[in-house]
Amino acid sequence: MNPNAAVQSGPVTRDLLAAVSRSFYLSLRVLPAPVRNPLSVTYLLARATDSIADSAAQPNLDRLHLLTQFKDALASPNPPDSFFDAAAACAHAVSHPGERILLQRLPDCFKACAALPADQHALALSVLSHIIHGQSLDLSRFPDATTTRALPDAAALEEYTWLVAGCVGEFWTATCSVAIPTFASLPLTDMITLGTRYGKGLQLVNILRDLPGDLAQGRCYLPADQLAAAGLSSLAWPAPDWQPWHAVRRSWLVTARTWLDSGRDYVRHLNSVRLRFAALLPLLIGSETLDLLDAQSDPAPPAAAKVSRTRVKALMRRALWLSLRPSRL
Repeated sequence: MNPNAAVQSGPVTRDLLAAVSRSFYLSLRVLPAPVRNPLSVTYLLARATDSIADSAAQPNLDRLHLLTQFKDALASPNPPDSFFDAAAACAHAVSHPGERILLQRLPDCFKACAALPADQHALALSVLSHIIHGQSLDLSRFPDATTTRALPDAAALEEYTWLVAGCVGEFWTATCSVAIPTFASLPLTDMITLGTRYGKGLQLVNILRDLPGDLAQGRCYLPADQLAAAGLSSLAWPAPDWQPWHAVRRSWLVTARTWLDSGRDYVRHLNSVRLRFAALLPLLIGSETLDLLDAQSDPAPPAAAKVSRTRVKALMRRALWLSLRPSRL
């Protein structure tokens, strides 16, 4: 009997997805069967690395070391028990209950990843390597919360959005092309370009949404040179003048909408209703988040924004309707 059979069949993956994610679980569970398992398993592993990177109760160097161990374990046919023990220990420093369970059940996720067909396994390892690099770079740039630091320029911000999300758009597209060769009506290179921009757009939405919380942790993803050019002399929060923050924030809101527009083109050229729905739901949630951020008043400090569960349910219905009528996108 194949020891990975139970993992491959799906229940472990489904249970963990439901525990750690709201919007992604809704998207992943409706994917076509040929891509559901590789995309779901890789998402769970990426979410586990994110949980480690964000476990602020753990010393920065410990998180960096564990991420390095994670990357090495992915490349090993027999990951050491010491790594899984360290990940399970890290779970105690994680506040999200679903993420704690995920870190404790990493062996199941690693077995599921190792059981993927060779081409899908290679794609999963590649995207996870990029994501871990981005997370490690982030921890190196923002070593603690005692001093607020900003990314130096737009190039650094774009690099970060690619490393942790743009590469995911590439991965989804490549995985679909391997498992479902007729998945799209555009050439693969065009779909990869659109998917990359779409992934970067979703990450930029997260950055703009989480601006106040990130600043409280000493992290500012808005470029320092642009903030200075807008008249900001200090990253102090609360700020004596919110106008420079809003000026730079609004310029990146425009960029986020432009990148999400690529996501709309991406969805429009998918041939499967299930694929369209899975790719469209994050787009609709992201677009509504941008609307909430755009509606904030400039004299007031930037605030976090979150789409309510009621609205997510409404957006699910809209995503299904549009998936059946892609010409309306």
